[in-house]
Amino acid sequence: MSARFPVRPTPAERLKDLPAVPWDALPQEALVNVFSYLCDGDRLEASLACKAWHRVFTMACLWRHRTFKFRGTKMQQGCYDGFLHEHGQHLEHMILEFAKPNTAVVQCFEAFVATANKCAALRLLSIKVRVLWFSLQRKGWSAYRTKIVQALCLLLKRQPMLQEADFFFCQFTHNEGLQVLKALTGDLPLMTRRNIISLSLREYFEVGTHYMSLRTFSEVMGRFPSLAFLHLDQHYLCEAVLDKLITGCAQTLRHLYIVMDNRNDHAIDSHTWSLAVQRCPSLTVTVRLDVCYLFEDYYSRVLVASMPLTRVFLWDTCGRRDITFADVARFLGYVSELFFNTIEEVCLKAEKFLKVDDEAERYRKMEKAVVKLNERCVQLKRLYFCIPLKPETLDKLSRVVVARLQNETKRLEVTVVHVKMSPGYIQERWPTLLSLSRDEFLYDDFKNF
Repeated sequence: MSARFPVRPTPAERLKDLPAVPWDALPQEALVNVFSYLCDGDRLEASLACKAWHRVFTMACLWRHRTFKFRGTKMQQGCYDGFLHEHGQHLEHMILEFAKPNTAVVQCFEAFVATANKCAALRLLSIKVRVLWFSLQRKGWSAYRTKIVQALCLLLKRQPMLQEADFFFCQFTHNEGLQVLKALTGDLPLMTRRNIISLSLREYFEVGTHYMSLRTFSEVMGRFPSLAFLHLDQHYLCEAVLDKLITGCAQTLRHLYIVMDNRNDHAIDSHTWSLAVQRCPSLTVTVRLDVCYLFEDYYSRVLVASMPLTRVFLWDTCGRRDITFADVARFLGYVSELFFNTIEEVCLKAEKFLKVDDEAERYRKMEKAVVKLNERCVQLKRLYFCIPLKPETLDKLSRVVVARLQNETKRLEVTVVHVKMSPGYIQERWPTLLSLSRDEFLYDDFKNF
């Protein structure tokens, strides 16, 4: 334990000579934070370094989060079985990731579930399932995925303490998706799971199956009486589903995160949203809209008056190249007209297809729309710009932030992501603005997606 390591200086101390700090002088909390980044092999070697480090690796907080990646090797299966026997009682948050399915992957996961269900002390609080969208058109893959879904349902049924479930981009078939939801609720007609407070169903059903699943889907959604946060696609949210939610979760429902896409054949009208707000006064809504669908006749069908919209994200994940600053200006104008009393956060990411030099007149319209947004939206707290902006626009935004600082209730945080200006330069020239690199911005969004 005589090894020493240099401490990275802070900007204020960069010019000072700092003494080396011995590893054995670090508190256990700091060691836990460092060791949490190690893989299993490195953790094993570090635990053999000394008794002090070995004691750290017996702490429960180091084993509460775990990602299990199923690749189908016998060594992997043995490691996972050993982990569950040794640390199953500490595990609270589980992530499941799958390779392309084959017999070995299926057998590995089935054995894992069998071991997990034998561990009486295993009490999960959250579970995430990733990379389960295997194409049913591949020969034999349908049978593999069916077995994986069956094993997953067995695991879910044995975890009565679950509070969060995330099935992002699983793309289940109609029957598979309903099986998983029913497993979450106990798979009994009259049984409800009172612990689930957060549920993510983004791209939950396979493309082409969501229309015929809505009726049964709405019935199943009524089995979550404690649901507070729901993340789902717009084409899953019909009036029947919303009615089930506000009837069954009137005392708990707090936030809906809605992702809009081109499969929006139905929309909830203003009257229905008004009734929802009356039953759930604390309900708020976030809408994520791709720039592909930046047509007023499209988003105006979904973003209607009485919707308790607090956050809106405009994102460029598609290949459409005819987006203009005028489109962005119309969208911001629409938001500021309808949701000036509720909107708190606006995020614009469309730097791929917008060119300032090519659209001088349209850029001025967008700039005016931003100014109007700041003036009308009294609850606005955060703005994110990942679009080309002129220095004059940044000057105006900086003055707006300074003006709002004088009123504690109207403080505004503006974050800028600029391709041609570094974050350091932006924060040096406009100290009141925040700035991120593009990678930092995308990483922060990915964590909250």
